[in-house]
Amino acid sequence: MYLVGIDIGGTKTAVTLGKIRDNNSIELLERLEFATISGDKYVQTLDKIEELSNKILRYLLLTWKDIAAVGISCGGPLDSRNGVILSPPNLFGWDNVPIVDYFQERFHVPVAIQNDANACALAEWKWGAGQGTNHMIFLTFGTGLGAGLIFNGQLYNGASGMAGEVGHIRLESQRPCWIRKTRLI
Repeated sequence: MYLVGIDIGGTKTAVTLGKIRDNNSIELLERLEFATISGDKYVQTLDKIEELSNKILRYLLLTWKDIAAVGISCGGPLDSRNGVILSPPNLFGWDNVPIVDYFQERFHVPVAIQNDANACALAEWKWGAGQGTNHMIFLTFGTGLGAGLIFNGQLYNGASGMAGEVGHIRLESQRPCWIRKTRLI
């Protein structure tokens, strides 16, 4: 079974292709990345994601019929249930982007989006250092700051899907600093 992974960050976006092995491990087969385009031209980033996804499949002699699903990780806030990027402070202009519908229409496979820290927590819990634990916290320190929470062997999203969103600080020479605070649980 093959899976496409997309990670949209404040500075770079990566597209990956992995294969689930019989022993339930995952093998990374290919990874390509490019600078994320912010502002009102975010569709250029989405188009580049589509282009690189198709490029990887062609390179490995696969088609979309070989792909079981596409998983997208992106810093929040998100509406994961409805597949929408709401308005992340590190992605200027990415307001109410219906990304899941966008890629389902193009790829014709199941697509889901998850907060990047949650996606990392799940991956680390399933395949990495968190294997065998019932409780863990995964922290992200990139363009933003986030946390993914595993409690009682399950990803904890909280009442509004924002659990683990510990805040965001961005320092930029041409823009003011700001801090976004949300409740942890």
